Amino acid sequence: MGIELTQAEIDESLLRSPRLILCVSRDGRAPLPVPMWFGWIDGRIVMHTVAASRKVAHLRRNPQVACLVESGEHYYTLKAVLVLGTCEVSDDPEDVRRAMVAIPENKPLYKQLRPERWPPHLERLY
Repeated sequence: MGIELTQAEIDESLLRSPRLILCVSRDGRAPLPVPMWFGWIDGRIVMHTVAASRKVAHLRRNPQVACLVESGEHYYTLKAVLVLGTCEVSDDPEDVRRAMVAIPENKPLYKQLRPERWPPHLERLY
């Protein structure tokens, strides 16, 4: 049992954090935790990724997820926001475009962190 955060504290944590850990279910195996960039937009977590990724295949089979954002360097400063829910995967190009525009607007830090050129092994994916 932990100390409950207020909605304002939850919003602040989700807006400030540069990444979350997305946990997806895998058939008959341990859950798969994956670090993801994300937006906290209108009370929803929004992410985009490569459609052919394993995490998307797992999400298509079982959309139940856990998302964790944590912070704090010392025991007395530890803070976590855990969001449990159902993930909706969209293949609609307009949905993807909206997410790709909205996330960096929601998290200006991403504009600074995104490379001008992707490394060669990632260029074909982005």
